Amino acid sequence: MLSKLRIGPKLLLAPGLVLILLLVLSIGAYAGLLRQHQQLEEMVQLRAVRLKAADDLVINAHKAHAEAYQLLTWINASFSAPRVDGLLRDMHARHAALDSQFARLEMSTQSQPAEQRYVVQSQAAYALYVKAVADVVELSMADHSMAANAMSKAERSFDVVAKRLDELARLEQSLSVSAYEVTESEFVTLKTMMPLLVIVSIALSLLVTLHVRRALLRELQDIGSAASKLAQGNLTVPQRSYGSDEIADTARTLDGSIRNLNATLRNILSSAQTIGSASRLIAAGTADLHISGLDNASQQKLALVEQAAMAASSLQQQAVDLSEAVAKFKLDDYSSTEPSDPAEPAGAQKRSSRKHLSAVRN
Repeated sequence: MLSKLRIGPKLLLAPGLVLILLLVLSIGAYAGLLRQHQQLEEMVQLRAVRLKAADDLVINAHKAHAEAYQLLTWINASFSAPRVDGLLRDMHARHAALDSQFARLEMSTQSQPAEQRYVVQSQAAYALYVKAVADVVELSMADHSMAANAMSKAERSFDVVAKRLDELARLEQSLSVSAYEVTESEFVTLKTMMPLLVIVSIALSLLVTLHVRRALLRELQDIGSAASKLAQGNLTVPQRSYGSDEIADTARTLDGSIRNLNATLRNILSSAQTIGSASRLIAAGTADLHISGLDNASQQKLALVEQAAMAASSLQQQAVDLSEAVAKFKLDDYSSTEPSDPAEPAGAQKRSSRKHLSAVRN
């Protein structure tokens, strides 16, 4: 994958990954804080409010029951009518306040059927209790003895109300404890995950940085090795795969130049061999002319041939010098017009070059 990227994207890969991981880390932290905020809101704005409402219902119900006994006592004690009427109004006002509290709690628990069921049951039991208390008050106005007996029925109704309200209070208490435990558990998870995410982010960033560094250094080492071999006269080009970045383009261009130089030197070696062969033929022809008897015209032509032979000899010496110069290079058979076996060792390639040189000299 790294070999297909240019240098710019490679250099930006590690910082880009760091930015992405920081973004993921920030999103995770924000989500965790938002979740914590929601849990705290539920604890403070929902669970605490409903728990207080349930406790207020219990307290106010007991106060209303105590006021019922107080009213019955005042009636039996023949207190003045204004005092009895005032206490009766206070008791009705407390009953109305309790009805309002039940109604508000019922509306607020519409999305929680379990809570609403306890509220509805408590409200129904309290309605029966209020009716029983009203009967007790009405009977106490007529007959004190009958009011005392009727109060036992109201007491049983209040026991049901107290039981339902206690169940509602315990439910709200358990829900509050559960909300706290969930909040604490999510906080522990967040506290554990955030350092782990930081460590993973650092590890991934370092890993990507090391891979990019290794890829760039490997490409640069290949170019350095090719340049060092070229300086030593080694024109062999190993088979290797190239990437797509600027360094790979440079390596591809350098290897192509070496192959072109390799082919050029081989052509020079072949030309030198051809010149040497032609020089030997001219020299042999001149020797044959000296052996045979010639007339004057032929001797003039022989002089011209001797001059050509001297020029050919000079060309042969130049060809030898050129071949010696080319023989100093280690040529790659892959670039020649007649490629040899790729598995041929470097020593065999050098021996082949020396054979060409010996042929030219001869």
